[in-house]
Order: sequence, then C-alpha cells, then structure tokens
Amino acid sequence: MQLWMRSTFFLFFFSWATFLSYWGLYLSARGFATGEIGMSITVSLITRSLAVVTLFPMLNERLPLLRVARLFCWSSLLLAIAFLPVTGYAGLLVVSALFGLTYPTIMPVLETAATLGAQRGAIVYGPVRMLGSLGFIVGAGANGLVSSYFGNEQLIWVLIGSVALLAVMAQFPLGEDGVANQRSGPTVSSWLPLLRRRDVRYGIGLIVLMQSSHAAYYAFGTLRLEHLGATPQLISIAMMLAPIFEIAVFQMVGSRIERVSLPLLYAVAAAGGVLRWLLWAFSQSVLVLGASQLLHGITFALVQVAFIQFLRARVAPELMSPAQGLYAALGLGVGSAVTTAVAGALMDSSPELAFSLMAAVCLAVIALAPGFAKSLREPAPGAEAN
Repeated sequence: MQLWMRSTFFLFFFSWATFLSYWGLYLSARGFATGEIGMSITVSLITRSLAVVTLFPMLNERLPLLRVARLFCWSSLLLAIAFLPVTGYAGLLVVSALFGLTYPTIMPVLETAATLGAQRGAIVYGPVRMLGSLGFIVGAGANGLVSSYFGNEQLIWVLIGSVALLAVMAQFPLGEDGVANQRSGPTVSSWLPLLRRRDVRYGIGLIVLMQSSHAAYYAFGTLRLEHLGATPQLISIAMMLAPIFEIAVFQMVGSRIERVSLPLLYAVAAAGGVLRWLLWAFSQSVLVLGASQLLHGITFALVQVAFIQFLRARVAPELMSPAQGLYAALGLGVGSAVTTAVAGALMDSSPELAFSLMAAVCLAVIALAPGFAKSLREPAPGAEAN
C-alpha cells in the first residue's frame, strides 16, 4: 500500500500544480479576463462540492474505494482533454463545471484511502502524504519550464500528461484489501450523525476556514507575482517553495503530532495565515512574497496533519468517506468558491483588500479554537480513544 499511495499522491499533486497554481496563467494566455478566470474556478469549486458530498460517497456506497478511484481518474483525463477546443466563455464554464465533478474529487478519495491505511497501521500518514508535496514541487518546476520555453498556453499538456499517468497507476493493486474494498455507509444517514456532533462541526469547520483562506493565493498568486514583475523562473521557484516547506512539516511531525493539542495546532496554523496573507496584501517585493512561502508549511501542512489526526481519533472507519467528503465539499468546494469569487471581484481593483480578507478568515479560526477544545471533551462514538 505504501507504494500505491506514494505514487498516486505524487502524480495527483504533480497535476494539481497546474490546476491550482498555473491555471490562471493558462487561461489568461488563452485570452480570458481575470473575472472570467475567477468565475470558471468558482464554478468548478461549486460542482466539486456537490461531487464530493454526494457523488463520491454515493459511488463508494455501491463500489469499493479502489474502483471509485479508477473511475474518477479516467473520467478526469477525458475532461482535461476537453479543455483543448474551448475558446468561448460559455464553453469554459461548462467544461470547468464538468471537470470539477471528477478531477478535484480524486483528492478526498486518496485522502480517505490514506486515512484508512493509517488507521489500520499499514502506512504512516505524514511521510506518505509528503510524496504529494514532492509531486507538487516537481510539477511546479515542470510548469515553470514549459511556461519559459513554450509559453503559458502549453501548460494544459502538463495537466493532461500527469493525469494520464495517474489513471494508469490507479489500475495497479492498492496493496491493502481492507482499504481497497472499503465502502461507505448509507450517504444521507452518515452525514446526519456527523453533523450532529459538535466536535465534528468544529473539526471540519475550522479546516474549511483555513482552506478557504488560501483561495486568493491559489487562484491569483501566480498572476500577482507576474504583475509585480516576476519572471516565469521566479514564479516557478516561489510556487516550489511552498510544498518544500510542506515536506519539512510532514517529515518532522510523524507520531509526535498526537501529543499536541488539536485546537492549539489549528490556532498556530491560523496565526501563520494572518501573517502570510497580510504580507501578500501589502508587500510589493517578490523576494518577500517568496520568503513568505515558508508559512505554507504551517497554514496548510500542519493543519492537514492535525485534521487527519482528528479523523483517526474521532471518526469511525465506515464514516471516513462521508467525513472526507464533507471536508472537501465545504473547504475545497463551497468555502473556497465563495472566497475565490470575492477575490476575483477584487483582484483587479484592490489585491490588498482581497488578501486582507483571507487574513480575516484566519482570525476567525483563532477565535473559534477554544470552542473546539471544549467539544473534544465529549466522547466520540465508534472511534479510537482520544
């Protein structure tokens, strides 16, 4: 299972570097305006939220997890190819909506497999997930080279090629039959018990806010650096620095994370977010913004590991798929859609305000952390002891 998880994490996040960080540059090179780019990303995030909260758990209720992973990988490849003939805004919205149903949903599928594997003792989450960060670094470098030598319009081929390799890799055996054959419980009846629990509402709600605070950076970070005069090589280096610090965090934490209070981890990550987004709001220095990528290890990796630890300790195995679906739908879907739409409306007129709003979202996490601490004192039915 180690090999399958490491390989699929690497290849998915290699492709994710294009869609997450370079998609704005690609669409801009195709002639789309900033507002149109922001709306296309928002549409894909909305359909993503519908997919991960309904389509993924419904399929996993009927099909084993490995077959669900293969289905999403191959359908994502076909839809990535469908971007090639798109020239108009309406066509972009349609393909973006369909792509949002399949491609981003691969992430919660892989995260579910990794969490179940960690719960069974087949893998250690941090070092395995670290390969995803490494894939993002290599992908960012590949995108930088393609951008420098062939132009931003050719970035689509990095996405198509890496998703094709991911689909092929998914055909191999996962290596842990209990995980490969895992099915979720009944979808609607699984969400309701989760949402009734105060600890789950806090645990998912706080990571939703943290993920949503990254929206302006993910959608428009490369465009902001380009507008500040950064070359394609410098943009590539800046994008590579973030996952390098992710790797450092994933490598350092290991089992030691279990000894640290989860609300404290969330609060530390949020404090790092406040500092990071204020720097992106008000600094005009490419060097300062590049150095601020150090904070990605805190704002993303630290809170991601904390959330996985929360799931391991507080959520039963049969509810893991719905829990991951709720997180992905709200944090990587609806929440990010809202903040992306707001950032897209503001970026041309006031990037300072756009990134300041991201910092304000992080402040909300700090304010809610004490409530999360109180909720963890309640027993978690059907999960590991806390």
